[in-house]
Amino acid sequence: MVTLHLTGKIDTNGELQVTLPPSVPPGEVEVIITVPSAIQDHEAWTDEEIQQMMQVAPKTGAEIAAMLNEMEAGYQHISDSAAWVEQRRT
Repeated sequence: MVTLHLTGKIDTNGELQVTLPPSVPPGEVEVIITVPSAIQDHEAWTDEEIQQMMQVAPKTGAEIAAMLNEMEAGYQHISDSAAWVEQRRT
């Protein structure tokens, strides 16, 4: 089986529109649709939301150093990985 990755569009009538290469022979195919979350939620991002997501809040060197001091370096201190994950979940 050959897999083609194509981009399609679903119109307001719920019909899938896609253009296939001319080399694709006629016959039955399996269709898998991946829907972006913005479409799935039926909400489009507003210009204000997009601008807010694009804002950069850089940290100072002192803030980065403080953050690194708080972090656990490496993984040698973890003796039971499952227990460590459970601790992080709470």
